[in-house]
Amino acid sequence: MKTHIRLLLLLALALLVSSCNKPVNALLVVGGHSYDTTEFYEMFRSLENLVFDTVSHPYAMDMLGSEQVDPYDLLIFYDFIPDMPLEDSSIYLQLTQQGIPILFLHHAICTFQQWEVFQEIVGGKYVMPQYSTDSALFSDYRHSIDLPVEVVDKNHPVTSEMSDFEIHDEGYSNLTVWNGVEPLLSTEHPDCSPVIGWAHSYQNSLIVYLIFGHDKYAYENQSFQQLLNNSIEWLTNAM
Repeated sequence: MKTHIRLLLLLALALLVSSCNKPVNALLVVGGHSYDTTEFYEMFRSLENLVFDTVSHPYAMDMLGSEQVDPYDLLIFYDFIPDMPLEDSSIYLQLTQQGIPILFLHHAICTFQQWEVFQEIVGGKYVMPQYSTDSALFSDYRHSIDLPVEVVDKNHPVTSEMSDFEIHDEGYSNLTVWNGVEPLLSTEHPDCSPVIGWAHSYQNSLIVYLIFGHDKYAYENQSFQQLLNNSIEWLTNAM
């Protein structure tokens, strides 16, 4: 009898360890903007405990609006579709209602310019001049700058145990940042908005946005890679 109980306990422990070590299954959404493809995918392949598939526009929305998205633990958006049709808004609302966690990177903040709710989902917006009549809201960018990054919240799981760092990347200035987000990272670079990384929630989904990721120089940055690892772990384990 004792041997039987011991075997059951060992089996339960093995199942628990197996569950804890199960890799995160992510869907990486791209399209609409050029990028250093080889280095980009090498970066994601190097991340701990992650497996991923990739879907590109124009096929992405059909997949995201179907049961094909159900097996994924996480969505990572690295797309750039400013003129996305308004009818696709229902897909984002459905995904956040389901509670799937989402990581938005770099130019994904420029997507869906004509739907105001999208900035609530991301937590901010890069306002493109051709989609707004208010020039005070226009955002801008500057390539190849060295951004000094301050870790604002050292207690949040995304930034815990991280030190301030520098990254060679693209800066976005005059971003609109939603009031309800929790700032995680900031910079004092004159060509970039001060808040450059945050966490929040929309409906039932946890959300992280990171401004980084323009090209291979950013992909190779170890602090950016650590932020990706931390974000993935928090987004998929916090709920």
